Amino acid sequence: MAYTTIKVTDEVKRKLIKLAGEIQAEKGEEVSLNDVMELLIDFYESKRKLKKGLKMEDFNELIIEMDYSSEKVDEVVYGKVNS
Repeated sequence: MAYTTIKVTDEVKRKLIKLAGEIQAEKGEEVSLNDVMELLIDFYESKRKLKKGLKMEDFNELIIEMDYSSEKVDEVVYGKVNS
C-alpha cells in the first residue's frame, strides 16, 4: 500500500491521536491515524447518503396517516398528545 504525507495543524493531529486512543481502547487493538481518517471518511459518507436518500415523497404516507391533525403529529413525533 502506498502512503503519502499530508499537512494538518497541531490541533487536528492532537484530535486524531485522541480518537485513535479511544478507538484502540474500545477495540483492544492498535489503530493508526490512517485508520482513524478512514473511519471519519466512512462516517461522513454514510451520513451524506442518509441525507440525500430522503425525499419529501418518502413522508407522504406518514402525512396521510397523521391526518393533518396537530395532536396526531405530536403523538407520532413526541409519543404524546397535547394537553
